[in-house]
Amino acid sequence: MQIGTHGRFTLVGIIAAVLLVAGLACSSAPEAITPAAPAQVSATATFPPTVVPPAIATPVPAAPAAAAMATGEAMRGGHLRVINDGFPPKWDFSQTSTWISLFHYGGRMYSGLLQFSPRDGIEIWPDMAESWEVNGDSTVFTYKIDEDLTQWHDGTAFDINHIIYAIDRWRNPPEGIIQPRVGAFNLIDTMEKVDDNTLRINLTTPFGDFIAESANQWHAMIPQHVLEANENTIPRWQDLIGTGPYKVTDAEDGISVDSEKNADYFRDAPDGSPYPYLDRVTSINITEQQARVAALRAKQADATKPNNLNHKEYESMPLGDGPDEASFDRGPFVDVASIQLNNQIPPFDNIDARRAVFYGVYKQGIIESEGDENPYYPISWFSYIFPSSQEIVDTVPGYRPERRDEELAMAKDFAEKGGLTEFELIVVTARTAHAELIQADMAEIGVDVKVTPQDWTSMIASVEGRRYQAATGGTAPSYAGVVPLADIMYSEKGGRNGGWDPPANYLAAWNEARTLQAGPERDELFGEMHKIMLEEWVPSVPYAAVNQNKFRWNYVHNWDTVAQEIFSNNKFEDVWLDCGAPVPGPSC
Repeated sequence: MQIGTHGRFTLVGIIAAVLLVAGLACSSAPEAITPAAPAQVSATATFPPTVVPPAIATPVPAAPAAAAMATGEAMRGGHLRVINDGFPPKWDFSQTSTWISLFHYGGRMYSGLLQFSPRDGIEIWPDMAESWEVNGDSTVFTYKIDEDLTQWHDGTAFDINHIIYAIDRWRNPPEGIIQPRVGAFNLIDTMEKVDDNTLRINLTTPFGDFIAESANQWHAMIPQHVLEANENTIPRWQDLIGTGPYKVTDAEDGISVDSEKNADYFRDAPDGSPYPYLDRVTSINITEQQARVAALRAKQADATKPNNLNHKEYESMPLGDGPDEASFDRGPFVDVASIQLNNQIPPFDNIDARRAVFYGVYKQGIIESEGDENPYYPISWFSYIFPSSQEIVDTVPGYRPERRDEELAMAKDFAEKGGLTEFELIVVTARTAHAELIQADMAEIGVDVKVTPQDWTSMIASVEGRRYQAATGGTAPSYAGVVPLADIMYSEKGGRNGGWDPPANYLAAWNEARTLQAGPERDELFGEMHKIMLEEWVPSVPYAAVNQNKFRWNYVHNWDTVAQEIFSNNKFEDVWLDCGAPVPGPSC
């Protein structure tokens, strides 16, 4: 049996498939569980990270013909089956900040103004807009909308005013709707439909990364007619109507999302024929690792983007460059795992209480607890991309074991000054072990920590609703760089601002930095921001960046591990399968 090879994905079929792969995990059949000979992993994580995703390049007017280039001779047809280890908490992905929302369905069903290249996560490609222009001071942005974009998936005629409506919803969400990744859309002053294919956006203040924000995949456009018919939300999978390369055809909440090629998709491949290459993409949720690996080993699924895992399970697969082998990549991921502290209420409205946690938590101990299988990395408030990795270790408390006794003494003194004796720490269940280590560290300075586990969605809602004292939160930016991290985490209206008010000198440096293009002048301002956070503010306690991982059979092409891949490459429009796939395309 192969998962979803024929017909619609039904609840019965999905459950049977999941039960089958779960059974394979426990089976004694040699073909299901016998490890292959050890092979080289294609990318091994190191510290300091050997490759750090660079910041987004200076926005410039785009060449109208920028397009994806496939690896080799792309083949059309076929069915890509992707395993995920989670499921979106809401069908309206704009109301949730979990990456699985885009990976499961948001990316491939919807379009944005622009998109990041799925090949490197850095270059900006067309999407709804086929070209764009920026005025001299980065306050006016003009987008030429693709003339071939004429309708939504359900046949409703498309109009530029629909983009304006969607962006306005991001900027001014309806009452009761939290949109955590608004980003620089908050800086928009006015928008106008210049003509049938031209959109102009005017900002209230210069913002050097606004083109990158336009490619931020969280800013996909949800149609006005669907939202207005459903009280400004997406209540069911049948309402996943977009303009992306795939249309949803079936789904089971918590289990799977099935989609087929959008025959009316407006973007063309390099050969002049429309994207996408695949006929069908199915996402399957299998949370148990042994079952995921068994399904992949049996080629009942083609690829996965695992989160926390035991790498040995994947390294035991037949890895190599051959057509019957697989690739498993792992490497640093720009992320901020942190203890978010609500600066607006006791006890953490007192900076000495915040300093007590900052100096008391042994960050290196959390990193070492993860082991070499799933490495974590030392970070600042801006992940490991600023300042240098060595400067982070040398200047941020909690990474040098030889300084541990001195830092504990300082933490105890800060706790006494700030009146910190206890607090509640909300922990997302996947980071329970981290919370236990934090609890033990705080006990060393006489502070009692009550650990309260919550699922990810509940934890995010608690933080964004300011209903918390401390939480193991953090975020990954939607593209690599200090600007998006500062914008989403530490700015006044940042979607992940967990209840802190930036001091005036920090805001002054940030408001100037965000108007500049990449270069030494902006880096100097980033340095000022980091120093203020380190010495005067301490809004939160960042402690590690996680790893990213990806597995695929080699018959899957253009499935790459790239910078910020989980946010910038979810359309699958130029992914293709060769004739070695269990479900080959018609050309085979």
